[in-house]
Amino acid sequence: MMIRKLSLSSIIVFLLALTSCKTAYFTHVDEVVPPKKPIPAHILSIHVIDRSIEKLGYSTKSDLLTETDKTRNSYINSILYGLPVSTKKSLPPRHDGVVDGIAPMIHSIEVPKIAAGADALLSLDQFELTETRTYKDIKKNQLDPSGNKYTIEAVSGKRLISLRTYWRLYDVKTNQMIMNFPQYTENSYETEGLTRQSVNLQMDTTQVVTASTLAKKLSAALIKDINPMELTSQWQYYTKGNDIIKKSAKMIKLSDFRNAAEYLSVQVKNIGEPKYLARAYYNLVVAYYFNNQRDKALQMAAYQYNQTNRFEFKELYDKIYAR
Repeated sequence: MMIRKLSLSSIIVFLLALTSCKTAYFTHVDEVVPPKKPIPAHILSIHVIDRSIEKLGYSTKSDLLTETDKTRNSYINSILYGLPVSTKKSLPPRHDGVVDGIAPMIHSIEVPKIAAGADALLSLDQFELTETRTYKDIKKNQLDPSGNKYTIEAVSGKRLISLRTYWRLYDVKTNQMIMNFPQYTENSYETEGLTRQSVNLQMDTTQVVTASTLAKKLSAALIKDINPMELTSQWQYYTKGNDIIKKSAKMIKLSDFRNAAEYLSVQVKNIGEPKYLARAYYNLVVAYYFNNQRDKALQMAAYQYNQTNRFEFKELYDKIYAR
């Protein structure tokens, strides 16, 4: 029983150690990469309109929406929320495009009317979803229990699903189209079976890529192209120990690196416990680096590694040196 109690207490101590983290992380934006297709700076508001036409028509009643209707609406909403402007809204659909093609451009006179007060109008002029299945009769070689070859009749099938979309961005200031965004993606899946029915079953249940899957891929690609991309890095710092460490941690959390560096450079002299001293110096290296004192940060990280042989200082040195 005593062994069990000791074992249980050891487990509790271990779990408490896991839950009481000594460190935290902050995210630093290292670089902002400009978008591939930037929206002009004077455009602060965009209204989005759907002009696309489907082969099978469309429904305006929510309880009668087809899966394609739902996919298209979700796709439009995803683009809407990803627009890099302060004001954006989806307008009632017009569906005045063409089947199996791109809607004609909006006449310049109509642009401000349709935009309804926005700086720009983003028009979905095509949303064409296609799925085809092709089949071919084949013969498959088999072996019987004795090892003799024989052939059987079988069927091979191929499922191809594709989505083609086309957007135009109109500037109300000039009443002209200033950008267009043609998009296309597809997915192909091939399988074999003894009957066409078994082939269809595999196509419907194995590695299924739906219209929604393709739409999400296209919306993510467009949003990425029109938005700046932040390249970030994660930086660790100590939060627990003595009061000096805790206070410096609060400053680092607030990105107040100047005061953290000044505070720690003075207060580390008052720390006697080696463990806490190392934590304070680690925070000081981080504070120096983000206070534009890179050389000082490198010198201190190298010195602390040589003094303490703590590998975390070498890792921190290498991370700063590589930047």
